[in-house]
Amino acid sequence: MRQKSQGQTTSRAVAERGLPQAVIDLLDRLGNDYGIDLRLYKARPDFPGTCVALLDAATESAFAALTALGPERRRSLGRLIADLQELRRRIRTQYSEPAHEFSPDEFAGAMRRLRGAESVAGLRKLICRELAHIAHLDRILLSEVHNGTWTVLELYSEERAEQTVFSPHALPLTSGSAEDRACETGAAVLVGSDTDIGPTDEAVQMLASSAYVVAPITVSAGVIGLVHGSRVAGEPLDAVDREVIDAFARTSGTLFERVMLADRLSEQKALIIQRLQQEAREVERLGYADVHFVDGNSTRWAALPTGNTHEVPDAPAIDCLTAREREVFALVVRGASNAEIAEELVISIFTVKTHVKKILRKLGAANRSEAIYRYPR
Repeated sequence: MRQKSQGQTTSRAVAERGLPQAVIDLLDRLGNDYGIDLRLYKARPDFPGTCVALLDAATESAFAALTALGPERRRSLGRLIADLQELRRRIRTQYSEPAHEFSPDEFAGAMRRLRGAESVAGLRKLICRELAHIAHLDRILLSEVHNGTWTVLELYSEERAEQTVFSPHALPLTSGSAEDRACETGAAVLVGSDTDIGPTDEAVQMLASSAYVVAPITVSAGVIGLVHGSRVAGEPLDAVDREVIDAFARTSGTLFERVMLADRLSEQKALIIQRLQQEAREVERLGYADVHFVDGNSTRWAALPTGNTHEVPDAPAIDCLTAREREVFALVVRGASNAEIAEELVISIFTVKTHVKKILRKLGAANRSEAIYRYPR
């Protein structure tokens, strides 16, 4: 038993000596291959906290350098970033409680649940809860960005485990603030005592912490919202938390745009149906308003020639009717109703009314009675 215990102690000591050296090797690769100098330590970083802090700083600097590289070097640096994160995970797993470990499977599951939202309101209610769960955050703010202001719409507190609708109050996007920088750069911003960006007083009050991450929610038209996240107790937020919240906000922007387009299509569909129904009612009223007595002093009647009332005063007008319109007019002259005409010709009442309107227009008649009077044959 004693030999086994001594063997385990020796293995742990070897591992403890190996991880700091691995950190130094990765930092040297960053400096030699990409000019990113993070050798801020004067001696070997033997403390796990120091190793994690160096890896966080290295990851942040590496992400910042990605955009200036060509495709091949970008892929190479991407693999090095993955090595940095893997080493960080090993150190956190060995020396820390895994309470705040990020799980890609949880992220994918959250995205699947968000895609199930059928409206903007429904998606908004899911975002705070899902982000708090996958990033192990205590408080989440969801805000709308509009005309140089940001307005908090949702405040989620893990302590109460419920969604709270916050009273909308527009706050200015003050130049130089974390919120303004997130909107300008289109990327998440880490706020805290160890960063060069100070917190916003209103955000500190709502998040119950002066250290938080704010990320923009972006669609094709630009930034439409912000998501804030804080951890009131436990480990402080770091670069990994920032990247997780940033990725979540980016994906949420895509989902917001899709749901907003679906909402607009639904609204347009409802509007089209409403207008079609209105047109149908108008046609129906025209159908019931086609039989009227004409004033005997009407100029239209006065213009009719005297003599035989069965005389056809304008034969060419009859000739301009189509074959189907002649059939409909023949039944109109016989006194058939729209329903009877539809049944006789095996067409819809709506089609009958359309034919009647065209016939009256071509014959220059105000209604059926005038058309029958002028063209009885």
